[in-house]
Amino acid sequence: MLTEGQIQCMKEDMTASLAQILIEERGYSMEHALDVVYNSATFRNLQNTATGYYYQSVGYVYDDLQKEI
Repeated sequence: MLTEGQIQCMKEDMTASLAQILIEERGYSMEHALDVVYNSATFRNLQNTATGYYYQSVGYVYDDLQKEI
């Protein structure tokens, strides 16, 4: 069983990974990439532990983010 701290760390890592992909694939600045991630429904789903997004692959979660963009 994961602790709340471990889950939070996984959520933060996923957030950073999503922003990094936006920077690399779409040429976004760091500020713009974080703004897109933090203001997305995907991020809200990631923050809701019940969705299980935090333990999915970054590719799976990024696919949802791309659909929003």
